[in-house]
Amino acid sequence: MIYNEQTKEVLIEDKTDVAWKFGHTFPGGHVEKGESLYDGMVREVLEETGLTVKNLESCGTVEWFNDKPAYRRVGFLYRTNDFSGELKQSEEGKNYWLPLKDLNEQNTAESFMKFLKIFTDPHTVDATSPVMNGSLTIIPKNDLGDKS
Repeated sequence: MIYNEQTKEVLIEDKTDVAWKFGHTFPGGHVEKGESLYDGMVREVLEETGLTVKNLESCGTVEWFNDKPAYRRVGFLYRTNDFSGELKQSEEGKNYWLPLKDLNEQNTAESFMKFLKIFTDPHTVDATSPVMNGSLTIIPKNDLGDKS
Protein backbone atom coordinates (compact mmCIF):
# COMPACT_ATOMS: atom_id res chain seq x y z
CA MET A 1 0.00 0.00 0.00
CA ILE A 2 1.41 3.35 -1.05
CA TYR A 3 -0.19 6.12 0.98
CA ASN A 4 0.05 9.82 0.17
CA GLU A 5 0.03 11.61 3.55
CA GLN A 6 -0.74 15.00 2.00
CA THR A 7 -3.81 13.97 -0.01
CA LYS A 8 -4.94 11.03 2.21
CA GLU A 9 -5.07 8.86 -0.93
CA VAL A 10 -3.74 5.40 -1.75
CA LEU A 11 -2.36 4.22 -5.07
CA ILE A 12 -4.86 1.89 -6.71
CA GLU A 13 -4.30 -0.52 -9.58
CA ASP A 14 -7.16 -2.05 -11.54
CA LYS A 15 -5.46 -5.22 -12.78
CA THR A 16 -6.73 -6.69 -16.03
CA ASP A 17 -4.86 -10.03 -16.02
CA VAL A 18 -6.21 -11.76 -12.92
CA ALA A 19 -8.03 -15.00 -12.09
CA TRP A 20 -10.08 -13.32 -9.34
CA LYS A 21 -12.81 -10.66 -9.29
CA PHE A 22 -11.76 -7.49 -11.05
CA GLY A 23 -11.66 -4.26 -9.05
CA HIS A 24 -9.37 -1.93 -7.15
CA THR A 25 -6.26 -3.49 -5.64
CA PHE A 26 -2.70 -2.45 -4.80
CA PRO A 27 0.34 -2.83 -7.07
CA GLY A 28 2.46 -5.88 -6.37
CA GLY A 29 3.75 -9.09 -7.84
CA HIS A 30 6.15 -11.97 -7.60
CA VAL A 31 9.64 -12.14 -6.16
CA GLU A 32 12.29 -13.35 -8.59
CA LYS A 33 14.66 -16.22 -7.76
CA GLY A 34 17.50 -14.90 -5.59
CA GLU A 35 15.71 -11.61 -4.90
CA SER A 36 14.81 -10.46 -1.38
CA LEU A 37 11.16 -9.73 -0.54
CA TYR A 38 11.99 -6.06 -0.04
CA ASP A 39 13.84 -5.74 -3.36
CA GLY A 40 11.04 -7.63 -5.12
CA MET A 41 8.42 -5.20 -3.85
CA VAL A 42 10.49 -2.17 -4.84
CA ARG A 43 11.04 -3.64 -8.33
CA GLU A 44 7.39 -4.64 -8.85
CA VAL A 45 6.09 -1.20 -7.81
CA LEU A 46 8.58 0.51 -10.13
CA GLU A 47 7.67 -1.78 -13.06
CA GLU A 48 3.92 -1.36 -12.56
CA THR A 49 3.70 2.30 -11.54
CA GLY A 50 6.92 4.15 -12.37
CA LEU A 51 7.27 5.08 -8.67
CA THR A 52 10.29 4.32 -6.52
CA VAL A 53 9.33 3.28 -3.00
CA LYS A 54 11.47 2.95 0.10
CA ASN A 55 11.13 2.49 3.85
CA LEU A 56 8.64 -0.33 3.34
CA GLU A 57 6.97 -1.56 6.52
CA SER A 58 5.86 -5.19 6.76
CA CYS A 59 2.17 -5.41 7.71
CA GLY A 60 1.32 -9.12 7.57
CA THR A 61 0.62 -11.99 5.21
CA VAL A 62 -2.11 -13.65 3.17
CA GLU A 63 -2.10 -17.35 2.29
CA TRP A 64 -4.00 -19.51 -0.18
CA PHE A 65 -3.89 -23.29 -0.36
CA ASN A 66 -4.42 -25.70 -3.24
CA ASP A 67 -5.20 -29.42 -2.95
CA LYS A 68 -4.36 -30.80 -6.40
CA PRO A 69 -1.54 -30.25 -6.90
CA ALA A 70 -0.81 -29.51 -3.26
CA TYR A 71 0.84 -26.13 -2.73
CA ARG A 72 0.43 -22.86 -0.90
CA ARG A 73 0.88 -19.26 -2.08
CA VAL A 74 1.96 -16.68 0.47
CA GLY A 75 1.62 -12.94 -0.04
CA PHE A 76 3.73 -10.57 2.01
CA LEU A 77 2.09 -7.19 2.55
CA TYR A 78 4.06 -3.95 2.86
CA ARG A 79 3.09 -0.30 3.16
CA THR A 80 4.90 2.99 2.75
CA ASN A 81 4.32 6.69 2.37
CA ASP A 82 7.86 7.23 1.08
CA PHE A 83 7.78 7.36 -2.73
CA SER A 84 9.10 9.41 -5.61
CA GLY A 85 8.79 9.53 -9.37
CA GLU A 86 6.12 10.09 -11.97
CA LEU A 87 3.05 7.80 -11.95
CA LYS A 88 2.70 5.83 -15.18
CA GLN A 89 0.18 3.34 -16.50
CA SER A 90 0.91 -0.36 -16.76
CA GLU A 91 0.03 -3.20 -19.13
CA GLU A 92 -1.22 -4.99 -16.00
CA GLY A 93 -3.87 -2.36 -15.24
CA LYS A 94 -4.78 1.29 -14.76
CA ASN A 95 -3.08 3.16 -11.88
CA TYR A 96 -4.50 6.15 -10.03
CA TRP A 97 -4.84 7.77 -6.62
CA LEU A 98 -8.06 7.32 -4.67
CA PRO A 99 -9.12 8.42 -1.18
CA LEU A 100 -8.80 5.50 1.23
CA LYS A 101 -12.36 6.12 2.42
CA ASP A 102 -13.71 5.47 -1.12
CA LEU A 103 -12.68 1.79 -1.12
CA ASN A 104 -15.53 -0.67 -0.46
CA GLU A 105 -16.65 -4.25 -1.17
CA GLN A 106 -18.38 -3.24 -4.41
CA ASN A 107 -15.44 -1.51 -6.13
CA THR A 108 -12.52 -3.67 -4.96
CA ALA A 109 -11.10 -7.04 -5.98
CA GLU A 110 -12.14 -10.21 -4.14
CA SER A 111 -11.09 -10.10 -0.46
CA PHE A 112 -9.40 -6.73 -0.95
CA MET A 113 -11.19 -5.19 2.02
CA LYS A 114 -9.69 -7.97 4.18
CA PHE A 115 -6.25 -7.14 2.74
CA LEU A 116 -6.90 -3.50 3.58
CA LYS A 117 -7.64 -4.42 7.19
CA ILE A 118 -4.16 -5.97 7.43
CA PHE A 119 -2.64 -2.72 6.13
CA THR A 120 -4.62 -0.43 8.43
CA ASP A 121 -5.53 -2.34 11.63
CA PRO A 122 -2.61 -3.19 13.95
CA HIS A 123 -4.70 -6.02 15.46
CA THR A 124 -4.96 -7.84 12.11
CA VAL A 125 -1.81 -9.42 10.70
CA ASP A 126 -2.86 -12.46 8.67
CA ALA A 127 -5.58 -13.84 6.42
CA THR A 128 -5.96 -17.25 4.83
CA SER A 129 -8.11 -19.16 2.36
CA PRO A 130 -8.44 -22.93 2.01
CA VAL A 131 -8.64 -22.58 -1.80
CA MET A 132 -6.53 -20.78 -4.39
CA ASN A 133 -7.89 -17.29 -5.13
CA GLY A 134 -10.72 -17.95 -2.65
CA SER A 135 -12.25 -15.62 -0.13
CA LEU A 136 -9.96 -14.83 2.79
CA THR A 137 -10.64 -15.23 6.50
CA ILE A 138 -8.99 -12.72 8.83
CA ILE A 139 -6.86 -14.09 11.67
CA PRO A 140 -6.76 -11.58 14.54
CA LYS A 141 -3.43 -10.92 16.22
CA ASN A 142 -4.59 -12.52 19.49
CA ASP A 143 -5.26 -15.81 17.66
CA LEU A 144 -1.57 -15.87 16.71
CA GLY A 145 -0.46 -16.07 20.31
CA ASP A 146 -0.09 -12.35 21.05
CA LYS A 147 -1.72 -11.63 24.40
CA SER A 148 -1.52 -7.84 24.15
